[in-house]
Amino acid sequence: MAMADKKVEVFAAIIIGCVGVFFVFGMPFFVGGIISELGLSQSQANLVSSAEIAGMALSSMLGFFWIQRYEWKTIAYFGITVIILGNFISSIGFSEEPSFSLLVMVRFLTGLFGHGVCFSLGVAAIGRTNNPDKNFAYSIAAQVIMGSLTALLVPMAMSKYGISGMTIPAIFLALIGLFFVKYLFVNNPSETNDGQAQDGSKIIFLPLIGLLIMVVWQMGVGPFFNNLVPYGIGNGISSDAIGIALFISTAMSIIGPISASMLIDKVDRSHAIFGALTVQILIILSFTGEITWIGFMLRAICFQVAWNFVGPFLMGMIAAVDRSGNYSVMIPASQLGGISIGHAVIASLLNSGNPSLINYYSGSFIALSILIYFILFLNRSE
Repeated sequence: MAMADKKVEVFAAIIIGCVGVFFVFGMPFFVGGIISELGLSQSQANLVSSAEIAGMALSSMLGFFWIQRYEWKTIAYFGITVIILGNFISSIGFSEEPSFSLLVMVRFLTGLFGHGVCFSLGVAAIGRTNNPDKNFAYSIAAQVIMGSLTALLVPMAMSKYGISGMTIPAIFLALIGLFFVKYLFVNNPSETNDGQAQDGSKIIFLPLIGLLIMVVWQMGVGPFFNNLVPYGIGNGISSDAIGIALFISTAMSIIGPISASMLIDKVDRSHAIFGALTVQILIILSFTGEITWIGFMLRAICFQVAWNFVGPFLMGMIAAVDRSGNYSVMIPASQLGGISIGHAVIASLLNSGNPSLINYYSGSFIALSILIYFILFLNRSE
């Protein structure tokens, strides 16, 4: 049985998801903070970051096994408790004698049992609603607002309070999440599992293809976006100017999910996916040659708007063929995994000495995600 779209239940799922994903938005600032405050090298700081992201991805993958075995409110309380403890330890436990290996372990466990659990649970809960596309759009809009506020406020907090300027807001947000857990959708594992008995091959195949599409798409868009800074610097744009452009583009990208929420009932999902992904390919290919700051900013805005516009449709695509939530809970793993794989491929391309290959690589993988959607997914889901 699908989750009734009660506003308070949807809002609770969005809040729990935001509690989980908050540290991803603030990770660049946390990395800078542990370098300056704890004296870690850039390589060590990036390993700390990778440990947390890896923990979140693993938590999402393991969600297949725990999402229907335990009551979701219990899982949420557990995840939020770990977030509070992990960030509290990170705030006070490494100020005098910083231990790199211990910090890596704390952040990995916080990602695995805390942030990753809450992020995955929020996604799974939204996936169980009657209108997942629209509710995913609301969720992404909330994350855009949170990400913009993080980029605006956390750097100032960290300049005054060190890494506590990142961990204390994470704890505060987790405490807010604690209040909303009681409104979270009450799952019924036995009822959901019984529903899985019918047409088993289709129920397994389509969600897996949907997750594959998500992985391939993120292999293209994630690493490309993360390489915009060196592209701008290569065109003579200062780091400060690039930071301003990306802050503006991130704030403006809320147009994407808001537009999606308004058009979901009026536009066919396949048309929206094809149109938005095609626009992304064209924008990526336009990042060539010399570019002004205005041109850089406008392209970044269009890219992020398209990114956040198509996200709800792709996530809703998976949720629509996954009644149980067993596969929807792995959406964060597919996103983070795709970005990680893409970064590895792009690293090898950069060794060739031709940065423009990034554009063709990213565009090709987005095009491949379109082909997989229309050839393997769409016909079988109808």
